Amino acid sequence: MAKNTTENDKTVKKDLKHLERIVRGNEDLLIVMHNNPDPDALASAFALKILVEKQFGNKAHIAYTGIIGRAENRAMVQKLRIPLKQYNRIRLEKYNRLALVDGQPGAGNTPDIPYHIVIDHHPQRRDTHAELVVVEKDIGATATILVEWFQESRIEIPADVATAFAYAISSETQNLGRETSSRDIEAYLHVYVRSSIRKLAQIITPKLPKDYFIVLANALQQMATFRNLVCAHLGEVPTPEMVSEIADFLLRIERIGWSFCTGRFKDRLILSIRSIHPNAKAGRLLKRLTSNSENVGGHDRIAGGFIPLSSNKEEEIHRMEQELTDKFATLLGSDDADWNPILDSHEAS
Repeated sequence: MAKNTTENDKTVKKDLKHLERIVRGNEDLLIVMHNNPDPDALASAFALKILVEKQFGNKAHIAYTGIIGRAENRAMVQKLRIPLKQYNRIRLEKYNRLALVDGQPGAGNTPDIPYHIVIDHHPQRRDTHAELVVVEKDIGATATILVEWFQESRIEIPADVATAFAYAISSETQNLGRETSSRDIEAYLHVYVRSSIRKLAQIITPKLPKDYFIVLANALQQMATFRNLVCAHLGEVPTPEMVSEIADFLLRIERIGWSFCTGRFKDRLILSIRSIHPNAKAGRLLKRLTSNSENVGGHDRIAGGFIPLSSNKEEEIHRMEQELTDKFATLLGSDDADWNPILDSHEAS
């Protein structure tokens, strides 16, 4: 059940006081994001850094693992001057306090270190523990939590931070149309008028690399449908984010209610599920699909994760992809699904 305004205000005040007790007097804070951070992670980390520096006088740095590959995400970092460090290049012992934003320990996509602070909007894991745990599964973006913290602190939100907030909330909720709460809408309206519209436009419509169109062309060749399901196995992808981006794109096909995409990146098979149904429980579906709750997760309408690839043999990976496709249909009530390539069926007509 969603909190009412009064209850939420009290919770925000309590969380900020707890945050102050943890960081005040401890000079250095390291803010860590999940692997291959998305706009929500980037904005939340950026905002937490500015908040603790302005409010408590701490020094704070942001670290990430993996890559920032999607063109929009790279433009976000560049245009908003978000200062980032590669996690494998930092000296962990330098930092007195560790925070994790937009993720939770033990989920398989974050550094395995003991955190003092965890801020996230995914369903809370049983093994998530820290001095301060703020997990709000009923909101659409982690960034919304940080917007509320800024409001309660009465700190003016810098234009670049407001722009990061606006893009993060919009991106994570697909323009406030997916898994959006009233708190997300209020947060978005609060930051949008404080953001740089010029920079926001540059982030939303960046120049795209040729690799993007190669992957898109391959997706169109590979995608197949059965009833209201669409599936595409993309093979090798230049960045992990491409898999979820294509899954979002395929969900726009008429009469499609579910999309499932995979892509191979290094030694992992990246997985992404999307649904138009409000109570689809996509995260639970993906866990059943992979029989693994460690490396996958999600919400009602979106889910993602990966399967470690123990073999690089093409036939074995292809067999795994086909088994996942068939199980995906079975879990949604369709045994012996007859998948039809879209382009072939179009040509035949």
